[in-house]
Amino acid sequence: MVRFRRFQTRLLVLFLALFTISQALALAMTTWAGRAAAEQEIHEALEVAAGVFGNLLDEREARLLQAGTLLADDFAFKSAYATRDAPTIESMLHNHGDRIGAGVVFLLSRDEEVIAMTRGAAEEGDAFRHTSLLAAAADDPHGEATAVVLDAGRPVQLVVVPLLVPRHEAWVVIGFELDQAFVERFRDLTHADITLLADAGGGWQVLGSTLAPNQRDALPGALARTQWRDGAAFNTTLGGETLVSLLRGLGQGGDDRLMVGMQRSLDVAMAPYLRLQQLLFGLLVAGLLLTALGAAWVARRVSEPVHKLRVGAERVEQGDYQARVEIGQRDELGLLGQTFNRMAQGLEERDRVRGLLGKVVSPAIADELLSREIELGGEEREASILFSDIVGFTALAERLPPAELLDLLNRYLTRISADIEGEGGVIDKYIGDAVMALFGAPLARADHAERAVRSALAMAASIRDMNLTAPDGVSAVSLGVGINSGTVVAGNMGSRTRLNYTVIGDAVNLASRLEGLTRRYRVPIIVSGETMRQCPGVVFRELDRVRVKGRDGAISIFQPMARCGDLDHATRARLDAFAGALSAYRQQSWNEAQAAFAAIARAEPEGPAALYLARIQAFRRTPPPPDWDGVYQATEK
Repeated sequence: MVRFRRFQTRLLVLFLALFTISQALALAMTTWAGRAAAEQEIHEALEVAAGVFGNLLDEREARLLQAGTLLADDFAFKSAYATRDAPTIESMLHNHGDRIGAGVVFLLSRDEEVIAMTRGAAEEGDAFRHTSLLAAAADDPHGEATAVVLDAGRPVQLVVVPLLVPRHEAWVVIGFELDQAFVERFRDLTHADITLLADAGGGWQVLGSTLAPNQRDALPGALARTQWRDGAAFNTTLGGETLVSLLRGLGQGGDDRLMVGMQRSLDVAMAPYLRLQQLLFGLLVAGLLLTALGAAWVARRVSEPVHKLRVGAERVEQGDYQARVEIGQRDELGLLGQTFNRMAQGLEERDRVRGLLGKVVSPAIADELLSREIELGGEEREASILFSDIVGFTALAERLPPAELLDLLNRYLTRISADIEGEGGVIDKYIGDAVMALFGAPLARADHAERAVRSALAMAASIRDMNLTAPDGVSAVSLGVGINSGTVVAGNMGSRTRLNYTVIGDAVNLASRLEGLTRRYRVPIIVSGETMRQCPGVVFRELDRVRVKGRDGAISIFQPMARCGDLDHATRARLDAFAGALSAYRQQSWNEAQAAFAAIARAEPEGPAALYLARIQAFRRTPPPPDWDGVYQATEK
């Protein structure tokens, strides 16, 4: 391996190598992309050509069916058939075939024997070769059938119709040859070459083609050497030219296999790309010369400042933080010298900051510690606390394989973490599927409550979207979020060597309890009354008044429905109906409350109305005490 001792030389060689490699890759990619584009264009053109070929056959088939039906229904023809005069019948077949340009017309008996035909002299009792065509017509409810067959060494498109006099006594078979005029017409329509081939068991034989003679002669051997599939484009070399070919089957008659092949030249399609490749190569050579000149100048400008920076770095390495470098250039190297000087000055501070940052988790918390010097004992803050987790996670974990469960959990946490951080929230910790997030600490925010609620609404929307877009078989997840706002103690807790910034207090405990209530009330989000009062831009639904476990006083709990501007009329009407039902419930108007909650439950079967219907049934059996205040006592956390 060649080694260069001078930095200037290495820089020059590096620039030249990078430029050469990048341009060579660009040239190679251009060639590859050009070939791929040319092949794709030809593939699409051949598919179109195949469609045109099919349409031509369909058009000719319709003409043949019409002509055959007219002949079979002709009274004079039926009369001639009744005489069994073969010359007269043959003359009529010739006349009818000449009028429509048909290449061959047969009249066959029900026993598949030739009565008369236009190609050659028919002897009475001659067997018709293409019996499978007659078998298909016999199975058809109209007695009609069509196929492309090899007849007398030439491809012919045949149709067969019954002769009814008045009962079915014979078959009329009429056909067009797929001759050289046909393939040349196809080439004029599609600008693609066409070849008709037959395989009677001894190899492919060209029946007609618009290819050049040398390519036509080479095609059977190329097909024998090439792995190809019916209907799939493939490349082959014919007469020194690369062609893209597409083969489609035409029919099977006895031992004869008929195919139609369509070809277009890849070399012709690649010609514009090859000219572009030559132009790019010329630009590569010119660019290489310019790069060499420019790199030599830059290398000289860079080597001297780099030498000064190396000397300064050696002094810093030895512990001399007073080391400074003087670089007179006013470019990036000059800025690099200034940065080096500031680096040496700040090394001691860097060590102190490094020790502090190793003890915190969130970047926002670290920034707050550095900018405001928060006391490690903690301080009171007004904040909103959000707890969330997956409803039924334990059952989900038992049902899913570990790898699938981990993937689901990662996708879930990624989604909701983005929603929390998008509203300026700080994720305090992950606890399995649970998340604890802070709004208003460590960064003070006047609208911390509304930010927390907006993030919860976004989380619910993200989970709905994740469930809708999840692949089949992937389990859906349900979200439970509890939010409370109040005074907390925020600070660093732990040991002297490992600290964790978090918040504690009654407001935190209440947020956790509210998250647990989401399962009972069957709603994704529950917030406290204090949080609701601090969110003028959000519409809420009052759910209940409860006493949570661990607290004596009752609190009102609410469900955020949407931002004020996003609430539709149907949801507004449902909120009003729920408020009326809740009022009747608290007044112990059981009939009115039951009717109202039943109507709500029909519109919202997974909502909290079902809970109230169950309570009303219980109160009908056991009425509440006279001092009942409508408060629900929650026994679970």
